[in-house]
Amino acid sequence: MKNSFYTRKSFWVSQGVCLLPMLLSLIFYDQMPEKVATHFDMNFVPDGYSPKWQAAFMIPGILFFLNIFVWFMLDNDPRKAGINPIMRRISQWIIPVLSVTVQSAIIFYSIADNVNLVRMIPLMVGVMLMLIGNYMPKCRQNYTAGIRLPWTLSSEENWNRTHRFGGKAMVAGGILLALCSFIKVNLAVVLLIVLIFTAVPVIYSYILYKKGI
Repeated sequence: MKNSFYTRKSFWVSQGVCLLPMLLSLIFYDQMPEKVATHFDMNFVPDGYSPKWQAAFMIPGILFFLNIFVWFMLDNDPRKAGINPIMRRISQWIIPVLSVTVQSAIIFYSIADNVNLVRMIPLMVGVMLMLIGNYMPKCRQNYTAGIRLPWTLSSEENWNRTHRFGGKAMVAGGILLALCSFIKVNLAVVLLIVLIFTAVPVIYSYILYKKGI
């Protein structure tokens, strides 16, 4: 009988981590203002606010259900055997880590107003890209994790070459983003770096495809 994802202890632990920030919200709830900054402009200046109850509980709740979807997709991929075990673990824990990181930033920004989002966001994204890029070359063809394009899914050679190249590109992009956390950059720079280092492997894969690979 198949051991479904919802019967595993690790799944419920990850779900608990998704909701862990709600406990933090309860602890600091009385210190949070009635309107909490939940959206920031390109210079990381607050430009959108939410009622306190939404800021305290909505994001972990949404990510709780999104995490279920991620686990479901990984568990029901017809080619899941091709997903590298460490890459699978990273995929399973991205949402819980995001829940803790984002919610903590929102809470402490609201009560202390001194959380350096300019440094936190590029560093968080950079570390994530480096982790994914490091294990991407070890990921074999599947429908859930990796650079899933029509030409990578139809050609094993294209998949392997694209993921070797893409892994290096993502590690390089992650290092650059981590370095940006030590200087003053706006959100546009962060998004541009992410776009470039994720788009280049796609272009590389398409070039291989046009060459018949």
